[in-house]
Amino acid sequence: MTITQFQVFATIVETGSFTKAGEALNMTQSAVSHALAALEAELGVTLLIRDKRQGLLLSDIGKSFLVHIREILSRYEQIKQEAAQASGLEIGTIRIGSFPSASMHLLPKMLGVFHSQHPNVEVVLFEGTFQEVTEWLTSRIVDIGFLSLPHADLDAIPLTQDQMMVVLPLGHRLRDHDSIRLEELADEPFIMTKAGSEVLIANMFREANISPAIRFHVQDGGTLLHMVQEGLGITIAPDLSLPRTPLALHKKSLNPPVWRQLSLACPSFRDASPAVKAFVQVAKTLYPHEDATK
Repeated sequence: MTITQFQVFATIVETGSFTKAGEALNMTQSAVSHALAALEAELGVTLLIRDKRQGLLLSDIGKSFLVHIREILSRYEQIKQEAAQASGLEIGTIRIGSFPSASMHLLPKMLGVFHSQHPNVEVVLFEGTFQEVTEWLTSRIVDIGFLSLPHADLDAIPLTQDQMMVVLPLGHRLRDHDSIRLEELADEPFIMTKAGSEVLIANMFREANISPAIRFHVQDGGTLLHMVQEGLGITIAPDLSLPRTPLALHKKSLNPPVWRQLSLACPSFRDASPAVKAFVQVAKTLYPHEDATK
């Protein structure tokens, strides 16, 4: 077995295509197919199943091996970076998982500082939902990522707090309130986000012993806000996820106020590569909170 075979297998899974994997690795499709076939022959198992309707599927053993192979590739990247560091060079790649509000408000400043200090380190950004970032971290697709809820299997450092806001359509009966109690929302048609804050929002209502009148569950933040604007319901959303350019909406704080904690997470800060550790140091400098990894 070779590192190249591991890279080929992991890249096929990530891209979902032999052709795209070849393009990413600068290999021909034939070479990609040969590398995977050689790996499967060496292991004596089938890792990928080719289905006419569903495309490429991981076999059960393939799913298990993928976790180990990603760990090996992560260690291989760490070895390269530490060797380069010892020889006075700085190279490597850092894969960052992020969701839209973190990408918009936190990541640009962090990347600006990081790139000025480490110009030869390549940064690859994976952007998705909060749930996807969590999955990417636990499956080692990304090296580090932004989270808004703690996770038992991940190390994390706090960055900043983001206030949860009630979002109302124009002319709503609560529009003149400076802040709004959850009890006042009990009978309101409610639009629940599916972009990552739903657990926090559900916990808020449960702790207040309130069952919200949920009419819709919506994944896309823009769609959710336009539904509120059209009077289809009200919602609760993190302030950083709301557009800076005002829509035809009212935005009100909760009483008492509720905050979500935005953090930077990694499978293990102690075992991270030099590039990841450098990125974490930038985050600590820009957002100087008490180190939660101690």
